Amino acid sequence: MQKVNATLLSLAIVLIGIIILLLCVFVLPKVADETALIHPEVAYLKYPILLGMYATAIPFLYAIYETVSIIRITRNKSIFSCRIIQGLNHIKYCAFVIIGLYVIGIFMLDAANAFPPIVAVMGFGILLVTTTVALGAAFIKNVLIKHQLKLSN
Repeated sequence: MQKVNATLLSLAIVLIGIIILLLCVFVLPKVADETALIHPEVAYLKYPILLGMYATAIPFLYAIYETVSIIRITRNKSIFSCRIIQGLNHIKYCAFVIIGLYVIGIFMLDAANAFPPIVAVMGFGILLVTTTVALGAAFIKNVLIKHQLKLSN
């Protein structure tokens, strides 16, 4: 039963990654083009914003890969593997990169007076979720390390 649950969880996470990748490839450029047409006063920000969105997609997709790897390792080995701790560290660092890129983007948009409320809400929502992921990964890593120390003593 646990292998079935792990497989379903892996499939769901991979599906999320595929959806994000497809959105980046097909939807994001069209939205950027339409936004530039509707708001020509900020059309010059189209490519910097696209670049920022793609830059945040890279660590997100890598974190998806690490998550699936962690699930695979826990399915085949012990949960107290050093590779799981490394994976949680990678996920945490990916989250920090995304947070940094979004903070930089928020300041850039604010400086250009191109920071509409809906973008602010979405940006801060993404920052909140990403911060939660980083803190969760750090917490789980610390719990695993403490448990490994107890087992080795």
